[in-house]
Amino acid sequence: MEASLKPTADLPLQGLRLVVTGLDLQQAEHRGIAVYSKALLRALRLSGAELWLLTDFDPKLQGASLRSAPKPARQLVFSARVLEALNRGFRPTLIPLASTKLARKSGLVRNALKLWASLLELPADLLMRKRYNLRRARRVELASLFDNPYTRIERLLYLDDLAGILCARNVFVSSFRAALGKRTPPIQLELGDFDGLVTTCPLHLSCDRGKAFVQTVHDLIPLEYVQTTDHAGAFSRRLQSCLAANRLFVSSATERKYLAGYGTAPTTSQAVVIQPPSLQMPAPYKRRLLEQNVLHPSRRAKARNNSLEAFRYVLFNSSVEPRKNLLFVIKAYRQSGLSEQGIRLCVTGQLKKDDYSQAVAEQADDSVLLTGYIDENTKTSLFLHAMMVLSPSLVEGFGIPVLDAACVGAPVIASPSESHREIQALHDFSELVWICDTRDPLDWSIAMKDLAASQLARVSTISEERQRRLERYDHLEAEVFEQFRSTLCDQVLAGIKSKTATNDARD
Repeated sequence: MEASLKPTADLPLQGLRLVVTGLDLQQAEHRGIAVYSKALLRALRLSGAELWLLTDFDPKLQGASLRSAPKPARQLVFSARVLEALNRGFRPTLIPLASTKLARKSGLVRNALKLWASLLELPADLLMRKRYNLRRARRVELASLFDNPYTRIERLLYLDDLAGILCARNVFVSSFRAALGKRTPPIQLELGDFDGLVTTCPLHLSCDRGKAFVQTVHDLIPLEYVQTTDHAGAFSRRLQSCLAANRLFVSSATERKYLAGYGTAPTTSQAVVIQPPSLQMPAPYKRRLLEQNVLHPSRRAKARNNSLEAFRYVLFNSSVEPRKNLLFVIKAYRQSGLSEQGIRLCVTGQLKKDDYSQAVAEQADDSVLLTGYIDENTKTSLFLHAMMVLSPSLVEGFGIPVLDAACVGAPVIASPSESHREIQALHDFSELVWICDTRDPLDWSIAMKDLAASQLARVSTISEERQRRLERYDHLEAEVFEQFRSTLCDQVLAGIKSKTATNDARD
């Protein structure tokens, strides 16, 4: 390592070149794990590491005119297509569709889906690659892109933390497919001149000896709750693959569940890391943009329904699926009588084409604002001006909405999951986070009514409450982020030290 690249206390990863998986940043919606991924990239970059994002999108350039163009021109087109894919979001089919879904189809569609499901049961080596050499992966070197429009898109702000993007065709597809097999080993990544691999979710991967290897485990939900889209067996195999890596758990509850199910490995280490809150507050000189008394968070809603008064709405910010328990919240909100006081329920998250989303749409009257998918700036404004935040999840790996609300100073009513209790125990959050049983909506309606009354009495002016929340968030976000960065660096460095010691012992 060159003298100028020696690590320091402030830059413990100086001189290291790391690969970080980008599966969750490929999604159309940047929810949950994608928020964690962005925080992880920022923390590693600020610690001195050079970062390359691994994706499985490797577009082919069609047309004779493009293929005959000079190489720099072809690279520009290739880079644009990769960045556009990340901007729009994409996700290949990774697992077989559930039989319940197949049963709802008919005719040719059902037969085609059955054929696809049967193909996935073929021997693994017929449908996937077993090894990827990242030296050969096509690259987008971000430093070489001059005056590029994608670097100015809000969704892609994380590009500032990257040196480049690695395109390994179907690497995540191969990982998920390999995890479906009972004896199929993890997909091998040959890192070449990179020093380590960090995953942002459990993947059936391995990398060469002597390299740092860190896997993140968010939850065990596909094993605990049937109403998920993940394949339980494949997910279990991905969790087993984490035993060969140093592990990061997003909550102590997840760590305990993992240890009970899979144990640990004597040659690896693990740590619980509290991820930073996800709200993207603008710089102080830009905060006048947040000075709103009335919010209009959705362009899709009808004009007469698309308005929220600051500190006169309750917020549900999550994906729309059964385990998030939105129908329960709507029922409790109706029983609370808040709508009669002009206090609305704001629901973010995209409705899907399924029975649960249809039931939500049917239950939502004019007092419920369904915003659909919102961008990060809108989310920040909604949390900053919310009277309270609701998180009734039946099962949760961590609970980012609860953390965001507590950091900004908004009261929260949350389900009694262990991860929510962990958040409640941090800092002064016990004063803000109310744990409430999800078996009776009446309990939640009473809590909503009591909190609304106390908030209406406490908030004297919108500007003063907004300023108080901004100052609080700045302080707590910085504190949580530094602890997150420290723990993350420790696990990366522990991986390099342990691998080096193992190799020295072999020599």
